[in-house]
Amino acid sequence: MRSHANRLQALGALAIVTTLAACGGTSSNAGGGSSKPKIGVVLTYNLPGFWSNYLKYEDQYKDQLGVDLVGPKVANVEAKGNEAAQQIDDVKSLIAQGVQALIINPADSAAIAPALDYAKSKNIPVVTVDVAPSQGNVYMIVRADNTAYGSKSCDYIASHASGSGTIAMVEGDLTSLNARDRAAGCNQVIASKYPNLKVKAYETKDWGTDPAVQNATTALTAISDLKGIYVHWSVPEDGIIAAEKQKNKYSDVGAANHVVLVGNDGSPHECDLIRQNQLDATIDQPADKYAYYAIYYAKQAVAKATYNDGQSTDHGSKIVTVAGNLEDALAAPLVTRAGDSGSTQVDSSSLWCNNK
Repeated sequence: MRSHANRLQALGALAIVTTLAACGGTSSNAGGGSSKPKIGVVLTYNLPGFWSNYLKYEDQYKDQLGVDLVGPKVANVEAKGNEAAQQIDDVKSLIAQGVQALIINPADSAAIAPALDYAKSKNIPVVTVDVAPSQGNVYMIVRADNTAYGSKSCDYIASHASGSGTIAMVEGDLTSLNARDRAAGCNQVIASKYPNLKVKAYETKDWGTDPAVQNATTALTAISDLKGIYVHWSVPEDGIIAAEKQKNKYSDVGAANHVVLVGNDGSPHECDLIRQNQLDATIDQPADKYAYYAIYYAKQAVAKATYNDGQSTDHGSKIVTVAGNLEDALAAPLVTRAGDSGSTQVDSSSLWCNNK
């Protein structure tokens, strides 16, 4: 059987030589000419884990898809705490360098609007990746259903917790639509299905690792009936496990009095933690597909391809509308060691964490 990477490589070649109708789009210039489109990249982070892997995949797929990438401009490297303002400057800088389209990972779903408005005024189409804007117009959002991230994560914790009690939710920065959606999904599933459980939320500004670990540590100390911890992203998990051990609250997955721990990203390190019985589950946020389709749609934007709400794609997803913009809602399954509760088994070749 071909590996996950080979399947994506085959998909890359297919996307170049087939008609746009295969992905549900139409174009007045499907070939895009002989020159490579010049696409600027604006990110919030390049941290280890999800984003460092995303950048590796971008570097891999740019040649397959026949584009030149300019950047990335990484806001948290330069911004010194004001990533949203930095991204406006980064967008202007890349447009001045002559890019024909932009890939942006917004630091703030609302504050990205001036950057999007500027790009629109210059007729430069934008694809956002991972984070959807809540204001402004883009050509396409490449993202999975983040409300489902929260509902799947907290449903798993609740279904593996006995009796009544509390789930601590370590949220990301709520200026991000992703964090708000994940929080809403968790709260909704607990309220609708698990009346004996409640959620205690802790917001973490700027998705900071140390503050997230401190939030979890506070929960371990303050919540006497703690049943589980849901952390919106993967990077704090090692620190949370260390805090559990320091406070004598740690036991392996499946052991008595285990505090269920679920994260989101599906990074290689998370999959290793699941195999080691230290992490119960994660959501596979597909860094490989995010990178591939961000570039793909940016190239389609230059070629003036069009898409419509409700269209099915050739890669098992649908085009939906989010905050007034079209989104390719990519699949993001729950991942566990046993593959229970309708999840994907951690050793599956379909997961990007196993694409070493």
